[in-house]
Amino acid sequence: MDKEALKRHVRELGIDLVGVTTRRHLDECLPPADRPTRISEYLDTVLVFAKRIHAGVAGARDGIYKQFAGAVLHRSLEEATAELAYHLEAAGHIAAVIPSLFLDFRDRNPEDNCPAGQGSRFLRLAAVEAGLGTLGLNLMVLTPQFGPRLILTGMMTDLALEPDPPLPQELCPGLEGCGRCAAVCPEAAIPRSAPAGAPLAAVRGLDGKACARSSQPHGVGAYVEHMRRILKAGGAEERLALVRSPETARIWQNMAVLRHGAFTGCMACMEVCPVGEDSALFQASPHRQADLPGGVRRALCGGRVTIAWEPRPSPGC
Repeated sequence: MDKEALKRHVRELGIDLVGVTTRRHLDECLPPADRPTRISEYLDTVLVFAKRIHAGVAGARDGIYKQFAGAVLHRSLEEATAELAYHLEAAGHIAAVIPSLFLDFRDRNPEDNCPAGQGSRFLRLAAVEAGLGTLGLNLMVLTPQFGPRLILTGMMTDLALEPDPPLPQELCPGLEGCGRCAAVCPEAAIPRSAPAGAPLAAVRGLDGKACARSSQPHGVGAYVEHMRRILKAGGAEERLALVRSPETARIWQNMAVLRHGAFTGCMACMEVCPVGEDSALFQASPHRQADLPGGVRRALCGGRVTIAWEPRPSPGC
């Protein structure tokens, strides 16, 4: 199977994008915790897959609905990736699927999978090296087709394929050129201030713990905090009330049933990003009109640029 045949089969499986890189290259450019050799030392080709998020999902008002719908999208992409792995192995190759949210608690925090359940840190970094896109201001992968509105999975295989080159230039306009994701973030988790004229690479950042409060409202961090409250409860009645509370049910539902949904709460930064051929569709969604920023206010003081959100006036104002 050559690369074109592989990509045709990928599209038939409902996967929107695929990029190719190598284990050796990722081992050289990624941090030790994210090197694919930890998974396999003999599968040399690394594939990264992307599936777009429905405009109606990202634009929905109900956060719980977003989590359910997000879980469906993650599951469908992982199932398609698994089918591709069977297809390759039927042709005599070896394949190992890399799940979209591969949580490894040995040397990282669950917040490393922020923002918005797009995929693990490894998959986001690998997607850049495989030519799918570039990193945005908030460390989310931006693609020319879908901006950041996508989810990722991956695969390692012994099928030899020519790697795809990384994109030659940044897609993100940066804090001074745009800054909409930072301005609209409900947790102020994306940098809102930077030295004037600073390159994007020097400005990128994300407070994963802050991001998780909205993007993972009933994820691992929420579970730990809820257990802490139960253990610190003053007496048996208070402890039992916490155990039987709706919060316990929501955390159990998210982590045990929805799984991926636990990481797909807030999608505000996805919705307002102007990058991607689908951007106009998202920004035209009637569910999002009142939330989209009419503009980002910028102030220059002491050699630093600081941004703030200027909401769009309500109809009739």
